[in-house]
Amino acid sequence: MTDPLDKLTIETPEQIPLEFPLAGIGSRFLAAVIDSLIQTVVGLALLVAGVTVAAMGVFRSHGAQVWLAAVAVFILFLLQFGYYAGFEAWWNGQTPGKRRQHLRVIKDTGRPITVYESVARNLLRVADSIPGFYGVGI
Repeated sequence: MTDPLDKLTIETPEQIPLEFPLAGIGSRFLAAVIDSLIQTVVGLALLVAGVTVAAMGVFRSHGAQVWLAAVAVFILFLLQFGYYAGFEAWWNGQTPGKRRQHLRVIKDTGRPITVYESVARNLLRVADSIPGFYGVGI
């Protein structure tokens, strides 16, 4: 017999129960590893591109260097937070890692999350990782 905490059961107005299995720590961890690898590869590619452009001497003035640093910080923010929020909003609650592990983020009603909920959930990701390595989230 399975533990009732391993699934989410929602009863429809027609009195039909819908059961959704809940993801375990292992599958969530593997999805996070896949997503982190993708973010790292993209981040390194952007870093190499930025260093190459900077080495060409395109940004010699101090003002241009400040703007380059600001753009780099913004891109890192988008890579860290926009990756999850964007994929979850437009890929039906999945990132590439979650898709690989057959996971999906849903509301407690069983419906897909909205763009607003995806952005809010991912901005709060910082609170989950406060002690490091998602100690609070686990």
